Order: sequence, then C-alpha cells, then structure tokens
Amino acid sequence: MSAWRIAGIIHALERWNVHECGDTVFDIEKVWEASIRHGFLPLKIPN
Repeated sequence: MSAWRIAGIIHALERWNVHECGDTVFDIEKVWEASIRHGFLPLKIPN
C-alpha cells in the first residue's frame, strides 16, 4: 500500500483537519505513533 494512501487513512481515522503540503509534515512523531496504533507497521526487509 502506498504511503499516500496510508496517510489518508490515518488522517481519517484520527479525524485530523490539517494536511501536509509538499515536504511539510506537522508532527512526525504524532503521525508515526498513530500509524503504529492503527496497525501499520514498517516492512521487515531481510538482509
């Protein structure tokens, strides 16, 4: 799933009214914690 799609899902689930534009991210820790809380985990890539 693309990062854009996940971002849209997280925004909807968290009922956030702000939207990032370009390279601007309002609070990366808040976004990371919300994505983990909703079950989106980083991929484990074997070495």
